[in-house]
This record gives sequence, structure tokens and C-alpha cells, in this order.
Amino acid sequence: MIRKLKLNDVITEESQNEIQDSFSLATGFGVIFTDECGNHIGSKSNFCRFCTKINETEIGAFYCSCTNKNAITIALKTKKPCIYICHAGLVNIEIPLIYENECIGAITAGNVLCSEDNLYPREPAPADINWLDDPELALYYKEIPVVTPKQIEGTATALSNITNYIIQTAAYAQIQKLLAERSEELLDTEIRRSQLEQQLKVAQLDALQKQVTPHFIFNVINSISRLMSLEEYDTAKEMLDSFAQMMRYSLANVKSCVTLRQELDYIENYLAIQKIRFGSRIDYTINCSEQLENMFIPFFSIQPLVENAIEHGILHKPCGGKLLLQCLYSENIIKIEIRDNGVGIPTAQLQELLCTLKSPEPSKGHAQHVGLYNCYHRFHLTFKKLASFDIKSQPGKGTAITILIQKAEI
Repeated sequence: MIRKLKLNDVITEESQNEIQDSFSLATGFGVIFTDECGNHIGSKSNFCRFCTKINETEIGAFYCSCTNKNAITIALKTKKPCIYICHAGLVNIEIPLIYENECIGAITAGNVLCSEDNLYPREPAPADINWLDDPELALYYKEIPVVTPKQIEGTATALSNITNYIIQTAAYAQIQKLLAERSEELLDTEIRRSQLEQQLKVAQLDALQKQVTPHFIFNVINSISRLMSLEEYDTAKEMLDSFAQMMRYSLANVKSCVTLRQELDYIENYLAIQKIRFGSRIDYTINCSEQLENMFIPFFSIQPLVENAIEHGILHKPCGGKLLLQCLYSENIIKIEIRDNGVGIPTAQLQELLCTLKSPEPSKGHAQHVGLYNCYHRFHLTFKKLASFDIKSQPGKGTAITILIQKAEI
């Protein structure tokens, strides 16, 4: 008999706690993972004293799991976050976690009150219990933060956007774990080992292609939450829209190549978010010849180069800097250039980097070069000898990466 998959099989308890703590810190909401029946899993993050005390009682925990289960059912049917008023009168958000077409649990955020009444459906309260009759609970109830509908719905959208990414990340980790286990079993057969190594490289490449780091995600969530607390709702919405479009692209089931326009749209959303976060410290320009927009390039092959320029070049300067991304076509040559005026790369480190790029695989101990190495080799795999890749840098002045592709016609 096949055992039913549980949430802890896909997302470790340590990862659950990290996600809960990060999201609760960014939004101010209480956050907890539940199983598919609505029962809380593990420790709670940022739960108010009112909810904590109710959940310490058997009857309170029972009603909480029932309301969670009902909300999971509604969210699965409507295919969108379920925002509702729980049995104790607090606002909750329920997002189911779907893995291999099966609900393995949910993530719940809440522990807040809404500044406007009757906006969200209400779960029936226990007929024989009024939690506020307890003097201690009545005192704790007064501590619960009151937030606006925009804050609630913005939080629901942000939480929904990262949910699929959480599952995708876990899925790739599972794939690589299984491949590693299989590798140990098949080491005695050279042919099988070769096949497995190829599968592992494909899985690693796919995971790298779809990578949006949790650090970046939670920075975005934190920025959106801060903008909402300052009532800068238009800027928060702009940032959230850009982030949602990034997630849709990074989680898309795409083939090995996309159009240059698709890759540039993703980059523009990424840079728009960084511009909101860092303001005048980041300035950027993107130029692209219209005739190049429909050419096919490897998926996620330019974005890591732009991200490196921002993270390791421009943001290391106290006053920031400028980034230029241009895609030009002249005399049957396609030129893609990423240029910044950041801190640059020391000469010895640049030589080491160039050697790493030309090696059959990234050097051990140089994990920071994997993204650049991946871009370099996928351009060569796609365009063969027609593509060349050059990096020039001067410490204190900046870095330029130039990709040239010989093309008779577009």
C-alpha cells in the first residue's frame, strides 16, 4: 500500500520555520503550516496571545482545524486564496499547497482584525462558547492588530505568489535527492552511471533556470509590506505586479529557448523592483533593436548576468551606479552587452573567472560562478561556434560582458 505523501516529506520542518518566520516578520501576520485537514504543523510564527491561548485548549484547537479545513476546501474549488473570518472573529488567509496534483497541506496567515466589517465570509462561532467571556482572552483580544482590506488582500496575493515557488523548489530538491540516491546504487555500472549523471545535469540546469532566491522573495515581500504600512498603495501594487509577472515567467514550463523579448520583459520587472527598493542607487537603461525581439535565446541566459551586475557591482558602491543592457544588430552580428559602472572585478579574480568559464565544468569551491558558467555554456550549446563571450572589468570602474552571435539573417 502506497503511503500518502505528507507536507514534511516535501518541505522540511526547518524550511517551514524559516518561511513562517520570514513571512510573519515581513507582514506582521501570524503564520502557520497545516496539514490537508487543517491541523497545525510544528511551531507557530508571530501568533497573538489571543489565538495562542485558544489553541492551547482542546476545543479551541478543534474549531481552528475545522475552519482551516473549510477554507482549504473553498480555496481548492475557487483556485484562489480564501480570506475569511474564523470562528473566533479574526481574519485568516488560507493557501493550499499542491504537490503532484494533490493537496498536501496549506499555509495560513492571519491573527489580525479588519478595519471594515462584513467584507469576508464568516465561519460559524461555537454555539456554546463566547471566547470573550474569558477575562484574559478579552484582554488579549484588545492587543490584536487592526489592518485595512488592502493590506489583507495584498498579503494574500504575495503569499499566493510564493506558494508555487515553495513547492517548485521542494520538487527540484526531491529530484536531486533521488538522483543522488540512485547514483550511489548504480556506481558499479559505467553506462548507467553516465546516464544518471546526464539526468542530474539536466535536473540541476532546470532548477538553476527557474531559480528565484528565497532571500530576494522575502526582501520583496518586506518591501511591499513596508509600502502598505506607509499607505503607498500604488507603489506597492506596481511592485507586486512586477513580482507576479516574474514568478509566472520563472515557474513557466518553457522549452530550452524563449524569445529575447520574453527574457527582457522578465529583466525589466526585476529591475523595476530593485529600483523601487533602492531608489537613486540604481539607474538602468535597456535598448533592443526591434528586429531582434523574436530571436530565440536560452531561457534565463541573460537575467543572471544582469543580477550579478546589480548585486556584485552596483550595490557594492555606496552611491550605487548605472546599468546598460543593449541588444544590437549590425553587419550580420548580434551584440548583447551588459555594462555597469560598479566596483569591478580584481584582475586576479577576473583571470580565475575566465579560466572557470572555459573549463568542462565549474571548479569545486566556486559556486558563485555557477550562474555565469551556465549562461556562457548554454549560449555556446545553442549557437555553437557562432557565439563568443567576453568579460572586461576594471576595479573601481565597472564590468562589461559582451556576447556576440554571428547571424546571416534574423
